Amino acid sequence: MFLVVATTMFVGCQRPESSPASPEGKVIRVLTDRTSSHLDNIFAYYEKETGVKVETHYTGDGLLARLTERPQEADLIVTKNADLLEIAKTKGLLAPIASQTVFDNVPRAFRDPDDRYVILSFRARAIFIAKARVAIDEVKNYNDLLAPRWKGRVCVRSGFHEYNVSWFSQMAVVEGIEATEKFIFGLRENLARSPRGNDRAQVRALLEDDCDLAVANSYYMGLMRRSEDQKRWAAASEVVFPEQEGRGAYAMRSGAALTHSKSQPWRASHLLEFLTGEMAQHYFSEALDEYPVKRGVPPSAMNASLGKAQGIEDGAFKVNLVSLAEATKQRDAVLDVLTRAQFDGK
Repeated sequence: MFLVVATTMFVGCQRPESSPASPEGKVIRVLTDRTSSHLDNIFAYYEKETGVKVETHYTGDGLLARLTERPQEADLIVTKNADLLEIAKTKGLLAPIASQTVFDNVPRAFRDPDDRYVILSFRARAIFIAKARVAIDEVKNYNDLLAPRWKGRVCVRSGFHEYNVSWFSQMAVVEGIEATEKFIFGLRENLARSPRGNDRAQVRALLEDDCDLAVANSYYMGLMRRSEDQKRWAAASEVVFPEQEGRGAYAMRSGAALTHSKSQPWRASHLLEFLTGEMAQHYFSEALDEYPVKRGVPPSAMNASLGKAQGIEDGAFKVNLVSLAEATKQRDAVLDVLTRAQFDGK
């Protein structure tokens, strides 16, 4: 499916320019915690058009530890959670970005103030509701997850997963750590079961009547609708963007950064220009149902349809882009709260 989408989408888009020749060979090494299904096609296209091989190392959840241990193993880092890039920056593991093309492609709100990393795309940390049992106006804000009526009816993956640590850390910046602690303990009390599975497993639980509300990233709606095995999960649910009358929904941001590798820095910069350019941004939008950062690249038809019942037009939900520098300062406190709450041990 992704290959078909990518091939169709790239027709008419500007092709990437060839990068400079190198005596060391035409290879760019990428370290990533994203899944291969998200990146293989876009990298394959880049290889075909430039003749430069993208050698991708998929790390799973150990990206930061591996980068710390082997800081020059890769030329470029791509992550599903840009919080990790902020932490890597504080450790001195990232090289400055100097490409004017990247700066032109990525608005300032999606760039590190010190230009050590950029955001490639984002998605909302959303609330999925069971359409058969929950009306769209019954849940408007994250705090609605704590209401007594939902006791034993909320599903969420491990509190210690990067998505949730990022969510809670952003919340701690906005609401304060005491309010966030109250939220985490309250959410735990309303869980239908011990946290398990990924985001899609939480949405599946809506269909199976294990819960009425689930927390998951918005792009999973599109990914599930494309899967024959998961279409029923998507059909039984609806995405709610929280906090639309307030500060906006929290965003999970994917990002990229250059390392201090002296192997072929110009090649890594060229690939970063491509990933922030029109073609790749259309790919993130259309193939992955993520929200692109480059101006002029529209959301996918799927994302444009989300939120209509809330009065959101063209999928343009209000997003709260909390400073990642401030959010990562809250991580240790959030992890301490999760441990004391025994969040995963219900």
